[in-house]
Amino acid sequence: MDEITNTDRAAWGAAVVAAFLAAAAKAGSTLTPGDRAELGRAAVEAYAPATDDPAETLSGTLADIYHHADGTQAPHALLGAALMELSTTVNVLPVLRALGDDGRPGILACTVAAVLAYSDEQGVCVHEVTDRAYGYWDDEAEEDRFMRVRAERSAK
Repeated sequence: MDEITNTDRAAWGAAVVAAFLAAAAKAGSTLTPGDRAELGRAAVEAYAPATDDPAETLSGTLADIYHHADGTQAPHALLGAALMELSTTVNVLPVLRALGDDGRPGILACTVAAVLAYSDEQGVCVHEVTDRAYGYWDDEAEEDRFMRVRAERSAK
């Protein structure tokens, strides 16, 4: 089996965000918690390395959204914005999409919020999902950094 890279993980995260946006384009101007969870379901179903363990799949999905967001928004900032988004009912996605690149952080936060809403609806502990996702992302990002530094030292 080929080694999975953070570039692969970012591509999986991008596919999740794209699936979320496709589902959100059909959503109304207000979102109930059930509507948001449904958007999260659509996003999670697009996650390529899904497993039979819902907590594992949801954590991996969230970690790969973090990889996709790398350089745009840190995981803790995305999570904070997502938690605020969970308490709103207004569908802000049309406005965020109209902003282009300036709306990207908000779109990422809305995607995270939808994944968390879906997690909650499925009875999977949101804290477990977010803790695992951050741990995966942090370990993978650190490994990537280590390998890059090692390669630079070998080249000298």
